[in-house]
Amino acid sequence: MRVLHLPQNIASLPSHSVRYLRQIGVDASGLIFANTAVQSTAGIKVFATAGRSSHGKYLDQFAWFLQMARLAARVDVIHWYYGRPILPYGFDLAWIKLLNKPALVEWMGSDIRQPEIEFTDNPYYTQAYHNGYEYAATETQTGSRQYQRQFSRLGFACGTDRGLIQYIDREAYPDSYYIPRRLILDDYPAAYPEPQVASPVVLHSPTAPVAKGTPAVLKAVGQVQAQHPFEFHLVEGLPRPQAMQLMQTADILLDQFVLGDYGMAALEAMAFGKPVICYIKKSLADLYGPELPIVNATQETLAETLLALLQNPERRRELGEAGRAYVQKNADMQVIAPRLLETYHTVIAARRGNHGG
Repeated sequence: MRVLHLPQNIASLPSHSVRYLRQIGVDASGLIFANTAVQSTAGIKVFATAGRSSHGKYLDQFAWFLQMARLAARVDVIHWYYGRPILPYGFDLAWIKLLNKPALVEWMGSDIRQPEIEFTDNPYYTQAYHNGYEYAATETQTGSRQYQRQFSRLGFACGTDRGLIQYIDREAYPDSYYIPRRLILDDYPAAYPEPQVASPVVLHSPTAPVAKGTPAVLKAVGQVQAQHPFEFHLVEGLPRPQAMQLMQTADILLDQFVLGDYGMAALEAMAFGKPVICYIKKSLADLYGPELPIVNATQETLAETLLALLQNPERRRELGEAGRAYVQKNADMQVIAPRLLETYHTVIAARRGNHGG
């Protein structure tokens, strides 16, 4: 099977997927339009965009498209990450349709999240959305439905992780595929918290401070620092190797306290064997069930939750071991790859069936 992964390296998922699929004999490749320093580029080709002006941007897009069109012509299926086109008017998506290529779009978050749904059961999102939320212009019900229907009309199947299924437009997609967030566990050697450490290291990554609830994190950290010794680091502006090294030496990760779901940083921390504190809204907490070993805290309970974990080194170790076991069972590419391949085969068969073989 030949699989092409396009066009954005969201949460390093294309990198993880391409590298492992190659390990098991799949002819997988990835062509990414642009990348951020915190994402892994291993195994994929990143088209480094140089143009800053509008004219330069269009030239970059056209050059990327020429490479994409050449690669797309020879593959069996296309895996598209993040439900937005790269080219104006969705010309790149239309080209894939013209090639009659089986294709799958994996929704990633802001491309499909609908505020009206979040407003009903997530007060922290509601407050953030109206107070500087970084993705407010992107996350709209109209936009979510518009792009879902665009991808559907162009023949893309769709899939996403469990936390985003609630946003799928069932008129556009009566059926969808469950595609878990994933990583290659061997990339994350276990480094469980040492119980005897005198000053535990606590991390938080404010990639989008309002969406991550960084002000609430800083407030809680300030409250707890007066009661228990610990080191606190904001992970920002670091190249990926340095960020991963810092995470590997940490004792606790504070993930996010607005979106109501855990992110890729939490998954990576658990892979390293680190306990994670995060806000999981009730509807998703019920969906994930007690198996998920993330410590659930709201903005109001974060300080007391953090303090309790700092005061209990044995619990930190226990949660670290449970987190790594959870990733091994539910998010390691060794487990996810067969599901991914089955999805690709189904998408290919459906396209052939729709076009008479």
